[in-house]
Order: sequence, then C-alpha cells, then structure tokens
Amino acid sequence: MQSWHNYTSDPNAPVLMVERSAALRHARTGKLVFDRAAYLSGLVVGRNVLDVGVVEHTQDACESPQWLHRHLCRSAARCRGVDILPSEVEYLRSRGFDVVCADITVKPLTERFDVVVCGEVLEHITAPGQFMRNCAAMLGSGGRLVITVPNPWYANVVWKTAWRRHVFVDSADHVAWYDASTLYELGQRSGLRLDRYTGIGISASKSLRARTFFALQPLLISAGISAESFAKSIIYEFIRG
Repeated sequence: MQSWHNYTSDPNAPVLMVERSAALRHARTGKLVFDRAAYLSGLVVGRNVLDVGVVEHTQDACESPQWLHRHLCRSAARCRGVDILPSEVEYLRSRGFDVVCADITVKPLTERFDVVVCGEVLEHITAPGQFMRNCAAMLGSGGRLVITVPNPWYANVVWKTAWRRHVFVDSADHVAWYDASTLYELGQRSGLRLDRYTGIGISASKSLRARTFFALQPLLISAGISAESFAKSIIYEFIRG
C-alpha cells in the first residue's frame, strides 16, 4: 500500500485521480444492508473485538433492542467496550459488561484485537488522524477496523441542502463529514487499507414523498444511480497491513 506522495507531489495530479478512483471503485460493494447490527455482528463471529463508543450517548441506550454492543457480544468470542463517560461505563460494568473508561484519541489500549468496531463515532472526534492511528495500533497484521459514519451524499441530505428554504442541520455534536475518498486517505496515513465499503439502507420512511422515492430505489439503481445515494450511513472496513 503506497501513499500517493511516493509518485507525485501534486494531490490533484490527473494520474492520482485515476488511481484513487480505481481504488474506490474496487472497494465499493454497490450493495445496501438494512440491518446494521446484524451485518456488523457477522464480521466479528468468533473474534476478539473492541467496541469503541459503546455508551451511545446515554446509559439508557443499552435497553434498546438495537444497541450494537449487545449484538457484538453475542457473536464475538470476546467483546470489550470502551467509552469516555465514566458514570455510564460504571453502570454498564454493573450490568456485567466488559467495559473500560478510556479515551482512544489520546492513546490506544495496550491489548491487541482482531476487530475494532467504531459505530457512528468518527464524526464526533476532533482529532480523527490520531484516533485512526491508535485504532490501528490495537490491531495485529491483517486485523480489521470497521467504521460507520453518516453519508454526506445521502439523497435526503443532498435534497435538503439544494433548496434555499432549507438549512440542513445534523447532530449538534458532529464536527465532520466523511466520504470514501477522505476515509481512504485517512486510512492510508494510519497504515490501514480500505478494503470495502457498503451503504446502510433505510427500511422505513416517514413522508409519502420519501416512501415514493425509496420505492423507486431498485429502478433508479438499475438506471445508474449509486446504491450509496440511498444510504444514510456507510460502513467502511479497513485492513491493517
């Protein structure tokens, strides 16, 4: 895995654009998954796993049937959670979960894992490069880092941003948007190769207009619209070299 600096000093060089586009086409699965927890659980079967950002904002999240950490624990051989919220971490520990309080943006844990999962975490972090490097440090050779982030090219976001009457606002705690190209570069700088990325589809829509649009999804994809346009979030999977 070579950095682009090895063959050009110009980040906008045509040869680099061709190479980057080819790498991203190779990594794109072109598919949508509709059960995020089931897909991620399938990646960790029988593995030693670290789940980063396990609290999901409040301790009450662990009561939800969709709480990711519970699903990962059921599939993994061992699943440790980590978060920066001390009282919530202590609550989860009292419930019997293997969870530690630590800030991965500052330093990695001393353990090594087969898979590190970061579900909807990166967009909250002010030091993404250090975070990615620390995640990589907790993986052995061939280990997998799995990141899910909101999709800036999601059709609903693009639609609302296009109209003057709308000012699109996402979570107040988000500090960045990421797409395949920026994450490819961020991964390379951390010694990680982007292996594949897959969209998370929407299974239910509130408005009639949205339901109509998503009902046309198969036809629009067959006509050439990317599957990722229908994905509110994207799953990115990296391999440590």
